[in-house]
Amino acid sequence: MTVFQMMKAGGFIMIILAAISVVAVAFIVYNFRVLKIENLVPAKFTDDLITMLEEGEGKRAYALCQTQDNIVSNIVVAGLEKRDKGDVFAKEAIEAVARQEVGALWQNISYLADIATVAPLIGLLGTVLGMIQAFNVIAFQTAVVKPILLAGGVSKAMVTTAGGLIVAIPAMLFYSYFKGKVIEISNLVESYSTDITKLIQELKKGK
Repeated sequence: MTVFQMMKAGGFIMIILAAISVVAVAFIVYNFRVLKIENLVPAKFTDDLITMLEEGEGKRAYALCQTQDNIVSNIVVAGLEKRDKGDVFAKEAIEAVARQEVGALWQNISYLADIATVAPLIGLLGTVLGMIQAFNVIAFQTAVVKPILLAGGVSKAMVTTAGGLIVAIPAMLFYSYFKGKVIEISNLVESYSTDITKLIQELKKGK
């Protein structure tokens, strides 16, 4: 059975699943582009920042962060902007930005988990509708029911189930892969946040 034949047999349910599959592919491509540790938590940049903070060069560190856009730079900027108000404010600002940044990564990959959950249910709906169609043929057929008359309903029932799984399985596999990446990034952010918080709290005012 070709893809076109599957789409025709599954009816509008298969059209919905096809649209969902396009969305899933878009999220997969997006996350492959976004979830790069070297961009979100660049090692050399972070090491340079930590060195500056260790040397008490808060202003230099702040200026460097203004030229970058990554999780570490956003954390340092938040902490430095609040440090004059006290250590507690600086710590809370760093933690808030870290949660927000990591939370956004989790949100982006959660859509794949949603697709993996919803797609089989939509396929199951198509299965139910297909069986209803088949039973309606039996119910309203006065003579002996010919198998060919049942074929449409049964075909829809089977095809939509398969279609739902075809969409769901890759979505779940990629979600699991991206989940590992986000956990790795989250652990790095947590570790760097702790170090950066201590260094910012140790900075002398005016530095």
